[in-house]
Amino acid sequence: MKKTVAVIGIGRFGLNLIESFSKNNVDVLALDYDEQRLKKAVPFTESLIVCDSTDEDALKEAGIKDVDRVIIAFGQSEKENIATTIVTTIKLKQLGIENITVRVDDESFENTIKLIGAKDIIYPLKIASDKIANRISSDSVIDYYNLTDEFDAYEIQLTKNFKKLPIIDLNTRTNYFINILIVERNNKFYLPNKDTILLSEDKLIIFGRKKDINKIIRFFENYV
Repeated sequence: MKKTVAVIGIGRFGLNLIESFSKNNVDVLALDYDEQRLKKAVPFTESLIVCDSTDEDALKEAGIKDVDRVIIAFGQSEKENIATTIVTTIKLKQLGIENITVRVDDESFENTIKLIGAKDIIYPLKIASDKIANRISSDSVIDYYNLTDEFDAYEIQLTKNFKKLPIIDLNTRTNYFINILIVERNNKFYLPNKDTILLSEDKLIIFGRKKDINKIIRFFENYV
């Protein structure tokens, strides 16, 4: 059965979410009080409803109780949007919605949002700045994914001058406390095993703590 997600607040971030969900074959219910904003989501979903998310009855009529997760995606540069985010979260909880993810731009609001019922908090501005910083900090880093408060995943590429290296020689779990999850070579993906040999320009997906991942990235960059 396909998963269904409601996105409330169709600004740039909300629209990007809807587009990504549509690519992942997730049904999306898009809600916003502004019809013009909703029209931008037409290429990605047919479920578009003009709705005041601070109105409990309007949320009910929109079918909000039928979705698997609700994401509140309002930007919070204006006080009005902060209030809308808080009230919307409260209304969703009153309707019995459990899986609520809320966008937060200012960390000082995190505890408030959690106290009133949000299950997950996302910081799109922080995620963007972290990705930029990580890419700039190392030429090897292609992309970065913050998974939890403690663990991250990095996509990196080994240098052209990288020497052949049997993965077993790394002993990654003991020496570096990380896992190499995937090796990409010539546009093909491999699950590494003890016989895998890393080659120059291989792309790797690495999972672990940031400090440990940075340690092995430095090793790879100097292994020439």
